[in-house]
Amino acid sequence: MAGIFGTGAWSMTDRAQEFLKKVRGHLQYLKLQPGGLRLQAKRADLSGLRLKGFNLKMAVLTQADFSGAELDEVNFSMCDLFAANFSGACLNAAVFIRADLRGATFLKANLRSADFEEADLRPGRIMAYRDGREVEENRATSLKDAALDGVRFKGADLTEADLSVASVTRGDFSNANLFAANLSGADLTDANFTGARMKQAVLSGATLARCCLRNADLRDAVMRNVDLTGADITGADLSGAIYLKAPGNLPQVVRDLLDAHIRWINSGGRQGTRADLSGMDLAGLDLSACDLSGALFRGTNLSGTNLANAYLALADFSGAVLKGARLDQALLPGVNLSGADLTGALAIDADFGMMDLRCPDGTPSGRRWPANLTGAVLARADLRGSRFRGARLTDARFDQANLTAADLRGCDETGCDLGRAVITGLRRGPE
Repeated sequence: MAGIFGTGAWSMTDRAQEFLKKVRGHLQYLKLQPGGLRLQAKRADLSGLRLKGFNLKMAVLTQADFSGAELDEVNFSMCDLFAANFSGACLNAAVFIRADLRGATFLKANLRSADFEEADLRPGRIMAYRDGREVEENRATSLKDAALDGVRFKGADLTEADLSVASVTRGDFSNANLFAANLSGADLTDANFTGARMKQAVLSGATLARCCLRNADLRDAVMRNVDLTGADITGADLSGAIYLKAPGNLPQVVRDLLDAHIRWINSGGRQGTRADLSGMDLAGLDLSACDLSGALFRGTNLSGTNLANAYLALADFSGAVLKGARLDQALLPGVNLSGADLTGALAIDADFGMMDLRCPDGTPSGRRWPANLTGAVLARADLRGSRFRGARLTDARFDQANLTAADLRGCDETGCDLGRAVITGLRRGPE
């Protein structure tokens, strides 16, 4: 075992020698030899550790820090790894069968051909210190941007797990629970989701080419801009799912811009390019269920364009023409529609509310950005059940619009003209 801790800080420290002693005792424990003792290293700093091929089965490593460690082929089966940190670690062919990984972090870790069969990757309730006091937070298990090609999640519980932008080609998710899991931007080419439970999963911008979704439960899943080329969806339940049904109708120049935009969104701006469709003629196109958050449509002609179920958070439509456009059930928090013309638009149950802003590290900032409809024209628009809470409606015109059961609470209505709008059940006033 000489040299397993490498050189530098790990080579001669007391803590390294102590951990090595515990590993030896654990191996004796697994072999039922006299003097064996189960490994327990809660909250241990094991960053940079090198333990390739070791057997740590059933060890207790709650909240241990394995960041940057070299742990290829290590056996973590049935380990207690609650809230453990494996960020940037090498875990190729590692085994996590039936391990407790609630709230664990594998950010940018290498996990090719790893085995998570029947592992527990649900969120974990973590005690953390914020502003000098201890608070409890619900932390999702993170496999974001990890290399997971050929990984096995057969029968695993990945409820609310974050696998966004991960590479999971040939992954096996058969019979796994992926309820509300985040797979946005992930490469899931040739993955197997047979019988997987994926209700409310987020797959926006994911690549599902040639994957098997036979008998998968995809009810209410979000599948904007998903590549389903050659996928097998036999017996899959897609009721209530949001997905682009006919992307082939888009002009190639638009498709290229949207593909680059999705990469920009899912990589946090590191890859791809923000879509700038300003001044273009997109009249009558089908952009339903697309993720166009943050895209630029300044002065764009979108007359009759289908944007139903689209995600348009913080998109800029200032001065755009959306006459007769469809925005049913579209999500537009923080959108800029200042000076836009939405005459006769269909926007039933659309959300023009506030956008919760986040800090650069992804944590909530506590600030909210309102939708801006200053000077927008919504004459004769069908806005039944739409939500404008907190929006800027200064000088907006709703003449003959249908605002039945719409919500205008907390809005700035200075100079707003409701004209002959239908306002049955309209909610107004302060929040």
